[in-house]
Amino acid sequence: MMQHPMRRALHRLDHARRKRLGPAFTALGLPLGQGQPRILCELLDGQPLTQKQLADRCEQDAAAMSRTLDKMQQAGLVQRLPHPESRRCFLIALTPEGESTARQVQKLFDDLEKDLCRGFSPDQQEQLLAALDQMLHNLQPE
Repeated sequence: MMQHPMRRALHRLDHARRKRLGPAFTALGLPLGQGQPRILCELLDGQPLTQKQLADRCEQDAAAMSRTLDKMQQAGLVQRLPHPESRRCFLIALTPEGESTARQVQKLFDDLEKDLCRGFSPDQQEQLLAALDQMLHNLQPE
């Protein structure tokens, strides 16, 4: 009897996702494990965000976000703009190169989602999302 079938299934899914996206992200010059693809996609709508807003959306702590944004700025993907209402913080926005890279990343995510959902009816997709939300809720501190 297989022990921990849920953990094993989630691990295998995450491994397959990383195996598929990793080489594509590397080809785009994005280092693995730093959350840069998600940051790019969060900024893709064109609305600059503060570092705190971005950290919250990406579920990263402020220090990690700051280090990642420094690297992304050095790579020419993002820029820090003066905040019109606060001299203590900046707005983070994509550069033209960052926007181009973000569009490529978004296409990779769109293609992945399409493949993940292949063979599932819309109702099955909703049920799966509800089950995953429940699992996430189960792991939240009470």
